[in-house]
Amino acid sequence: MKTILITGGASGLGKGVALHYLAAGDRVIAISNSTANGEAFMGEAKELGAEDRAGFFQADLSLVEETKRIVEAIKSDFPCLDVLAFFASKHSREFSETSEGFEVSFALDYMSRFILSYGLKKTLEKAHDPIIINVCGTGMKGNVNWNDLQHKSYFDPMKVMMHGSRLNELSGVAFASNDAIGKIKYILYNPMAVQTPGMMEFSNGAMKLYYTLAANPIEKAVLPIVILLDNPPATVLSAYKKNKNVSLDSPNFDKEYAIKLYSITKELLDSVG
Repeated sequence: MKTILITGGASGLGKGVALHYLAAGDRVIAISNSTANGEAFMGEAKELGAEDRAGFFQADLSLVEETKRIVEAIKSDFPCLDVLAFFASKHSREFSETSEGFEVSFALDYMSRFILSYGLKKTLEKAHDPIIINVCGTGMKGNVNWNDLQHKSYFDPMKVMMHGSRLNELSGVAFASNDAIGKIKYILYNPMAVQTPGMMEFSNGAMKLYYTLAANPIEKAVLPIVILLDNPPATVLSAYKKNKNVSLDSPNFDKEYAIKLYSITKELLDSVG
């Protein structure tokens, strides 16, 4: 029986993956900021006869201190993790900051994943074949805005969403580069268009029509993810668009930029304390 931790695991695509593994007999811990979603998730786990293998933690992962609290709670309650899956994200139409002074999507989509990856590294390494899967828009075009990582000067919702994916790609490169043990398989994964509640709410106009008519339903989008998790690549770092491999030779995965971003992120986290 595997132990799987899923951020955003009580709604959308994250919940789809969570319920799949509960049905398969594994232990799944879901993290969500919504208590209502968490209670609904636990109710569905009970319907599957898997209530004893399901767990829920309420946390606002856009806050550094909350994310650190979750790291300590998981380390205390679970001696080993097989999979750490990042699904939690926030697509905002307007700029907003957390109480700690970070742009919300930057804090949730990128920084929380950074903190959890390094904070739970030793817990993952106790598993036989540990995996981190970072669900983002990997393999797409775009550059890192080094002068304004949090888009405080100019906030364009679509650019901010894609920028988060560029940051997560570099974060995966840095994690693999910093990992002297090399036991954890770090997978960057792009599910492409999926009819999740968050994307349906974020979209409007032609984009909303596209997601309504052409995007995959959650049930279908889950399948390539679980196939990949059940049959992970041998390399310590990989990237996929659905079931197609993304080359790591593109500038998106530049090691020098990855280490630069790692250093900047450490400084930002040190500023919180």
